[in-house]
Amino acid sequence: MTARTNLPALVVEAPLTPQPPVLVLFGRDRGGKPRAAWFDGNQAEAAKAAADTMKLRALPIEGEEPCALAIQLAHGRILPSGKAHVPGARPDLYGRLVALAGECAGLSLAEAGPDAGSAPDPTTPKVIAPGGLDQPAPTVAPVAPVAPPRPSSEADKPIAASLGVDSAPKPRPGDRNFVGTPKPRERDEIGLGSLVLAHEGPEDGWWEAEVIGINGQVFSLRWRDYPLQATILRKAGELAMLPPGGA
Repeated sequence: MTARTNLPALVVEAPLTPQPPVLVLFGRDRGGKPRAAWFDGNQAEAAKAAADTMKLRALPIEGEEPCALAIQLAHGRILPSGKAHVPGARPDLYGRLVALAGECAGLSLAEAGPDAGSAPDPTTPKVIAPGGLDQPAPTVAPVAPVAPPRPSSEADKPIAASLGVDSAPKPRPGDRNFVGTPKPRERDEIGLGSLVLAHEGPEDGWWEAEVIGINGQVFSLRWRDYPLQATILRKAGELAMLPPGGA
């Protein structure tokens, strides 16, 4: 008599087919920084509803060129609250989105502003109006950079020698007038003029910032791409170094 064996049926899961972008949400946050992300067909309806709530613009993606632009952005996701996670976007990609959207998103090419190029134009800063449209910001005087200390000259050495002392000690890390390495690799190299990364928030991530002042363990910085925004304060432990080869 043959024994009967009950074997579980094998279930073969087919890999999910990647979904192409069908919609892009984009706009600026309260600080004026560009945000953009793409959504696939399964997320499109929820993303459109989130766009109305979050004051973002929705751009349908049709054709090869818009699709190639969209996939350079972050893949957005719908949060349990119904809002969409739309992280920060590169200024040049945001400018291309504005140009692509044109009047269908309530924009004109002129409103792409400095984001259409590789570097922002400080004469045309942007802010977010209550209606969600980019508007020219009031003129703000640029922050004057802190001048580096004057190096001692050869003429100063005889005077110091006559007093029986060496030349003035060089500024050390943490001193108010310490000039740092332009692109430091260690935190001890951070000083005036150093370019580092500062965290703006969980949704906006890290952005390039330049050190313009030192007060003990606290650094005063301004955003490299948004120099007319308010100065920010960060401790050394809250800063990160640029990756090797970073701009």
